[in-house]
Amino acid sequence: MNIVFQVIIFSLVATSVYALVAAGLTLTFGTLEFINFAHGDMAMTGAFLFFALYSGLHWPLFLSFALTLFGITFLGIFIEKTTFRPVRDKQEFIPLILSIGVSIILVSTVTMIFGGGSQTYIEAAPTIFHLMQDSVITLPQVLIIITSCIVIAGLFLFLRMTKIGKAIRAVSDNKMVASILGIDVNKTIMMTFALASFLAALGGILVAFDQNLSPRMGLALSIKVFAAITLGGVGNLFGAVIGAFIIGFTENFLIAYTSVPGSFKEAFVFMILIFVLLFRPYGLFGGKKEEMESR
Repeated sequence: MNIVFQVIIFSLVATSVYALVAAGLTLTFGTLEFINFAHGDMAMTGAFLFFALYSGLHWPLFLSFALTLFGITFLGIFIEKTTFRPVRDKQEFIPLILSIGVSIILVSTVTMIFGGGSQTYIEAAPTIFHLMQDSVITLPQVLIIITSCIVIAGLFLFLRMTKIGKAIRAVSDNKMVASILGIDVNKTIMMTFALASFLAALGGILVAFDQNLSPRMGLALSIKVFAAITLGGVGNLFGAVIGAFIIGFTENFLIAYTSVPGSFKEAFVFMILIFVLLFRPYGLFGGKKEEMESR
């Protein structure tokens, strides 16, 4: 019981990051119906861009933050228009393979510029708050949790209450019907990629405030996020958030209360995923078989 509150804090931090990145990946799947393997590496690229501006060039925090979000959002738009849009109507495996290629390019570029070693934003010990049962939480961890909650809540409201959000939902449901109703499908998909890239960049920046940066961090993040959206139900935003919650808490409690080493936590996460999918093939909040197969 002495460490349960500390484990909960670690779990909330992990869940916050996974939820941000998973939300973006879910949006792109909803509009294009393929898993973008480069999504985790977009987060990694955002983390390193912020590192270059903030720690390398010593630009102000908020300016570095804003320029990073803008830069990765623009990168997402560029990739969508030049890479995925031309093959949108091709066989499904083509954009999938292209996304792997984009992922490799991003990792190789970051490695070439920054090297393959670890980097860190933090130059001094972060502010620490002491909570109940001798548990502690750092200021970056507080900001990660609060920011994620605000952004995820804002995303739900954005999709439900704004014209662009309703267009994204319409295109996700049926592109042909959305086009007949006067919705610009190309523009809507571009906006979806921009929003997903924004969320990925934000998740990458936040996770690197709590951990070291590495060019391979995108792969590790992608594994958790893929598991989260599959567990919750692919294409379901609420399910992606719940899946992130399950993954974040499962991996941290496994490490804390079992003898499982940290390097094996991904394996146990996928064991849980396989177990759930045996009984819920489309995830906890996925649609019925007829609905999913008609997409």
